[in-house]
Amino acid sequence: MFLERPVKIPEVPGKISYKKAGDRRYVQFVTGRRYDKIRKYTLPDRSVIGIQIPARPEYMIPNENYFRLFSGGETEMDEIKQEDLREFEEEREEMLMVRDFFEQMYYEFQYQGRKQPNTVLNQYKVESLNQVLEPLRDMMKDEPAGKYLELIPLPVEKETEDGGRIMYGMTYSDVMMVLTKYRCAEGEYFQKWLIG
Repeated sequence: MFLERPVKIPEVPGKISYKKAGDRRYVQFVTGRRYDKIRKYTLPDRSVIGIQIPARPEYMIPNENYFRLFSGGETEMDEIKQEDLREFEEEREEMLMVRDFFEQMYYEFQYQGRKQPNTVLNQYKVESLNQVLEPLRDMMKDEPAGKYLELIPLPVEKETEDGGRIMYGMTYSDVMMVLTKYRCAEGEYFQKWLIG
């Protein structure tokens, strides 16, 4: 089981190795050595102690082996490293919260888009959506997909030729196109930062 709180990868020369599996890079620790009689050489015994965080390669998400093999891992960090870890954890928590908001809104707009695809969104819904999209766009501004992410423009009420009023703006169908771009971009981004 991998835990949520990131820790610094231990600095133990000759004992830390990495193994890639799919999109993840596992951190391994050499726990001992055994002699292979058939091959006639010594092989290391390794235990996986965590998953490396690609965006912060000096950190990992630990598992129980880490806590079994290392006592006081992060208390041994100097103050600068501890502060760096605290800042990273705060940033990570905010990212998780924004991702959760986005996922809930995505499914809600997807549902509404099926029911009423050509209905124009009202101002409250656009403002609520942009409250989530703006920090998400800011997080991904330096990513390749960042240049394709946009906020939803507010609807505008206009007068018709016969003196009536009509609301012009993006429909649920339009908004789903924008949200789909965010969904594609955030999937890759959060995998890189948060390990799933």
